[in-house]
Amino acid sequence: MYIIFDSNIWISELGLNSAKGAAVRFFAKNRGATVVVPEVVKLEAERHLKSELERYVAELQKNHRQLLTVFGTLKELVLPDTRAIEEKVSSVFGKCEVELMDVPLTIESAMSAFLRTVDKIPPSDKDQQFKDGVIWFECVHLLETDDVHLVTADKAFYKGRQYENGLADALAVEIKQAKHAFSISPTLSALLTVIKSEVSVDKKSLVAQFWESNRQSIEGLLQRSAFNVVGDPTVAVDLYVTETPNRLYAEFCISYSCEDITSDGRTDGVLLLRGDGTYSIQEKQFSAMRNHGEELSFKTKEHEDKSIRNIVIFAADLVIGHKTVEHAVKFKLEA
Repeated sequence: MYIIFDSNIWISELGLNSAKGAAVRFFAKNRGATVVVPEVVKLEAERHLKSELERYVAELQKNHRQLLTVFGTLKELVLPDTRAIEEKVSSVFGKCEVELMDVPLTIESAMSAFLRTVDKIPPSDKDQQFKDGVIWFECVHLLETDDVHLVTADKAFYKGRQYENGLADALAVEIKQAKHAFSISPTLSALLTVIKSEVSVDKKSLVAQFWESNRQSIEGLLQRSAFNVVGDPTVAVDLYVTETPNRLYAEFCISYSCEDITSDGRTDGVLLLRGDGTYSIQEKQFSAMRNHGEELSFKTKEHEDKSIRNIVIFAADLVIGHKTVEHAVKFKLEA
């Protein structure tokens, strides 16, 4: 599958670094899709991103000066300079961590786009959009080898200029005999409904690894409370896409039924284990697992609810001076 993002998508989703952008990169990578980047899209997106970043910096500098006027003294505001912005913009496409195909502007594609503006043929029938004509030329060409999905908010591609109507009739006629399937979406949310796939983890492996890593704490709680676990556990896992397409963030809860090994008549014993960690799709392995605490609940002989907890506290990193913050995303995958 080929996926083409119009420049308006690259710009609005900050180079696919938004939460939905990360989800798209995850599913695209795991489906083996190729993201096609026409040169006209890349040039427009880079210019607009550079302009937007420069505007963000200018606004922050202005607001900082206003605050300085009011407070008299403030910490120095550290922002990226022009060189840093240019370097970041030039690296946006290369850091997507998905398969990319750069498509240069050719005489053939340029001529096709120009004639569309002259003949007023969609997607260049009203606004004489040269870039849109080039994008459509590449879509038609790519359909010779694989399925193509175009993501664009430009209404010129849609029938009656309405997203819900799908592809414009004139464009649909052009690809009626195409060897492969074509689809179009106005947003990343709509694209996700097309490319998302089921993601599962090995729950038995998760339980075994978590238990082994926390054996002393878990078994100590059971021994002190005089309970044994019985049967297989119930495992609930919530998965989140991160900024790295091959890595998921996982939150999980493991629940065991427990039996009283004393003669105290305690019933309804349940051991709850909570934690989180990262899961590598390719290696199918968990890492950086953390224990969020253990809880054993039960009813006494008098039917009174009781619980015993092991609480784990995570110490935050100590920072002297300005703290450096890092961009991170978490996009929950639907079960």
